[in-house]
This record gives sequence, C-alpha cells and structure tokens, in this order.
Amino acid sequence: MNNQKLYELITESIWRSGFMEDKNKIRQDAKEQMRRRIAGDIAASLKNIDPNFDTDSFMANCRL
Repeated sequence: MNNQKLYELITESIWRSGFMEDKNKIRQDAKEQMRRRIAGDIAASLKNIDPNFDTDSFMANCRL
C-alpha cells in the first residue's frame, strides 16, 4: 500500500468517526474537539515521517 492510499484510509476513518452524533451539545462539542486533536496528532506524526506531507489537505480530507 502506498502512502497516498494509507492517508486516504486514515482520513476516511476519521471522517466516519464523526457520524456518531450526540444530542447533548456539550458532549457533541467535546467529541468534535477530540476528533480534531486526534487528526492533528496523526497529521503531525505523518509530517515528521514525510516532510512533503500536506497537513492542510489531510485535515480537509478528514472534513474538519
């Protein structure tokens, strides 16, 4: 599997994790913040491995 396919798999997984909505606004906001943090941490790690990694594109593909 090439890097691009791996990045797509990760972004799709993060995107799908947002489908678990909570009717409680505070909990929903906390879940979204956690999703953003996880995506940001993964993006930072990938940037350390691959200097050409596009963090902004990654975050956009996570639909964040």
